[in-house]
Amino acid sequence: MNRQKIAKAIYKLDAWLESMRNEQGYTGPISHWWASCLLYSGPMIDWRYEGIISGYLNLHRITQNTRWLSRAITAGDDICQAQLPSGKFFNSSFQVGPIEGGTPHEAAVDVALLELATYLKEMNDDRWEKYYRTAGLNLKEYYLSELWQGEAFLDQHWNNTLVPNKNATAIEALLLYQTLSGDSMETYVFKAVEVIFRGQVLDNSLRHGGVVHLGTGKHQLAIGIYTARIVGAMVRLYEQYPNPEYRRSFQAMGEFLLRLINEHGTYFGYYPHGKLIRCPNWISPSGDVLRALLVLQPHMNIPQNKIEQLVKVLFTNQHASGGIATAYKLDKKGAKYLLKSELPDFRDVLPVVGWCDKTFRALTLLATAEAMNSALSEIGHNSYHEMDCTWNKQLCLYVEDTKEIHLTAVDGKKTLYQWRKGEWYPKIYRL
Repeated sequence: MNRQKIAKAIYKLDAWLESMRNEQGYTGPISHWWASCLLYSGPMIDWRYEGIISGYLNLHRITQNTRWLSRAITAGDDICQAQLPSGKFFNSSFQVGPIEGGTPHEAAVDVALLELATYLKEMNDDRWEKYYRTAGLNLKEYYLSELWQGEAFLDQHWNNTLVPNKNATAIEALLLYQTLSGDSMETYVFKAVEVIFRGQVLDNSLRHGGVVHLGTGKHQLAIGIYTARIVGAMVRLYEQYPNPEYRRSFQAMGEFLLRLINEHGTYFGYYPHGKLIRCPNWISPSGDVLRALLVLQPHMNIPQNKIEQLVKVLFTNQHASGGIATAYKLDKKGAKYLLKSELPDFRDVLPVVGWCDKTFRALTLLATAEAMNSALSEIGHNSYHEMDCTWNKQLCLYVEDTKEIHLTAVDGKKTLYQWRKGEWYPKIYRL
C-alpha cells in the first residue's frame, strides 16, 4: 500500500476541512439518503466531530506533531462552546437541519470529546477535565435522562424506535465515560447491545451479518455504513468484555461489509428478500467501512486486496480541492439495477464534512510518521476543482475552490447554487 499517497490524501483533506471552518465550527451543505440539507449550511455539532477529532489524535499519536493536537483541541473547543444549558449540542441533527438533539450525533460528539479527554489525561494535561465534563453533562442530561427507557436508547424522546447503530454509538460513549469516571455504565451498555443482536440478520442469505435499521419498517433495510459503525462499538465492547458472542457478531458484520465493496465504493445494502440496493453507491461514507475493516483485522481475516480496493476508490474520488465525493446516483436511491455510465448528481459530487470525516479518520489509521513527514514538502496549492454533473436532469457544472461551491446549469449558464464557505446560507439557491 502506498503510504505516501495516503499521507498526501490526508494533507489535502486537512486543508479542505480548514477551508470549511468558521469561528463556530465546521460548516457546509449536506447530502444523504434520508434527506439533504442544502439550504442551511452553517456550523453543526454532529458526528463530523467524531472523525475529525479521532483522526487528528491518530496523527498526533503517530507523528507527535503539535499541529494535529492543536486541530483536535480547536474542534473540542467548538463543541464545548456550543453546548446548550440542557446538555444538548447546537445544531446536532445533520441532514435534518439546524436543531439540537440529533441521534446518533450527540453520542458521536461525546465519543470525540471523551477520546480527546482520555488522550490528554494520559499526557497529564489538565485540559482533559473540560472535555470530560462537557460529554458527561450530555450523557447524563440527554441520553440517560431523556432517551433511556429501561431497555435501550430511543431514537428521540418522542420516537419509540430503537435503532441499532444509534445505540451502538451510545455504547461507545458510555464505555469511554465509564473508564474515565469509574462509574459503571454496564446496566445501559448490556441492555443496549441486545438491540444490536435483535437487528442483526443471521440467516443463510446475502444479508447475513448485516444489521437492519429497525426504523425502516416493512423495508427492513440492512445498511452497510450503519453496520460498519456498529462494528466499532462491538469491537470496543469485546476488548473490555471478551464475550465470544460479541466476537461472533462483529465477525459476521465484517463478512457482510466485505460483500458490499465494489469498484465504485460500497453498495448501500439489501432489501428484505436479499435484493441488493446498488444506489446510492457510497464513496466518502465508505470511510466508516474502511475503518471497520481495519479494527477487525486483529480479530478475523480481512483480505488486503479489499482494503486496497476501498482506498483506491477514495483516492480516485478526492477532488483537487481536497474534499471527497459523497456517492454515486443519490438521485436514484433505492435502485437495484447495475450502475451505468451516467453523470453523477450534484448531491453525489458534493463533499460533506460529516462524511469526509469518516474517510479522514480511516486514512489516519493507515498513516506512518515517515510518510507524513515526507509528504508535507510535496503538498501543492491547487485547490480548484470542476466537473460535470446533473441536477433535475439538467447538465450542470460543479466548481469548488477554497472560497466557495458553485453550481451552474450549462444551458443558459444560470447559477443554481452558490455558497461561500463558512457562511450560514447560500448566496444563491435555485435548486
